[in-house]
Amino acid sequence: MKHRIRAAGIAVKDNCVLMLRVQDPYSGEYWIPPGGGFEEGDVSTKQGLKREFKEETNLDVEVGELICVREFYETSAERYHVELFYHITEWTGDANLQNLRGLNDEEYIQEVVWLPIEKLSEYKTFPANLCEEVLPIIEKGHYAKHLGSYVQGEGESINRLDGNE
Repeated sequence: MKHRIRAAGIAVKDNCVLMLRVQDPYSGEYWIPPGGGFEEGDVSTKQGLKREFKEETNLDVEVGELICVREFYETSAERYHVELFYHITEWTGDANLQNLRGLNDEEYIQEVVWLPIEKLSEYKTFPANLCEEVLPIIEKGHYAKHLGSYVQGEGESINRLDGNE
């Protein structure tokens, strides 16, 4: 079985959440928070999320606390996913899809929008319990504990989670 680690970011402003409208042949159209898979060259999930946010939304972001973890099995690719959802605490720029040109997600990602929280229930979203479970964690500040991203062996005292190498 294949495996994939994905980091996604939850950015909230003015009672809206930044979401991507995506389309695939298996699940149809749905909305997800920006993010993507861990790639070669990424030193931590937070660093990979910064890269993915820039690619997918053209925003430079600060990645805050770990909110929650979700797992799922993608039957079409026979792949098991682990998703880490982080709070996006700051960003600069205007959200758009300009950086997607020529990337593999160009056909998959259709739109980037600040969706009003009260309208999220009208859409198919992943995670499906975004309003009921995820957003309240941010509101209450009851984040999960991420112990860091460490190297086993030489340099094992270095926490790479926050970009320290």
